[in-house]
Amino acid sequence: ITLMLSGGGGWLLAGRALRPIDSMTRTANRISAEHLSQRLGVSGSDDELDRLAKTINDMLDRIDSAVQEMRRFSADASHELQTPLTILKGEIEVALLKQRSPSEYEQVLHSSLEEIDRINKLVEGLLLLARADVGALKLDLQPVDMAQLCRHLCDQLQPLARQEEIELRYGDFNSVVIDGDDLQLQRMLTNLIDNGIKYTPAGGQVDVSVEKGDGEAVIRVQDSGPGFGAEDADKIFDRFHRAPQARQQHNKGPGLGLSIARSIALAHHGKIEVESVPGSGSIFSVRIPCLGSAESGA
Repeated sequence: ITLMLSGGGGWLLAGRALRPIDSMTRTANRISAEHLSQRLGVSGSDDELDRLAKTINDMLDRIDSAVQEMRRFSADASHELQTPLTILKGEIEVALLKQRSPSEYEQVLHSSLEEIDRINKLVEGLLLLARADVGALKLDLQPVDMAQLCRHLCDQLQPLARQEEIELRYGDFNSVVIDGDDLQLQRMLTNLIDNGIKYTPAGGQVDVSVEKGDGEAVIRVQDSGPGFGAEDADKIFDRFHRAPQARQQHNKGPGLGLSIARSIALAHHGKIEVESVPGSGSIFSVRIPCLGSAESGA
């Protein structure tokens, strides 16, 4: 009888102790990509099981956030790809409705080529961001003089600035050398300068400066565009995001330039900061460790 009572009591106690685990198991089995909002129950006793449930819930929060971001990214990418494809398809269909002159066909081909270039740039940007996300963005590191690179890019972008009636200004920079990938750095700085030109109204200015401070190369791109508020400062580097003022000023481009620039800066152990006030322009600052500094070898 004593053995039976002890066994029965042990069975009841074990069942009571394992009941929260059974509940956690049933809840976990119901969680899937379509039902990531469910969470494990917490009793409030702050015991080992509660701490385990909280840890799993925190992990589910991160997974849910990543999945939602991926879904938004896929939807935005699909939308951006759909627009040039629709234009391309429509122009070709119209061209084939009747016999046309060689010059008309040539015009359609030129327009189609522009849309193909637009698609190609979008796909290249998405691939670069995808590689950066998984840490697979390969860099061909070599000494790069950021002052010389900025001067070269400003000279290249002068025709675009003049076309938009923007004054692109830059000074005589002192040499500031970093360990970087010349091609990717060109892409990063071109995106930043082009962004300033694109969103600055005619008659405005874009100023580019390079200096060395605290073992870092500091590149600043300041524009006299519409600027944006603090609520957009946290989102300005998100993919496909454009501040409302910028969207009103200029409706071209998918909104990947700043996101790509940030990914390239991070790949060089650097960062990008932004300061902006609505109606007073913006200042984008890139900070990358100089060659030989402790951070550059991180």
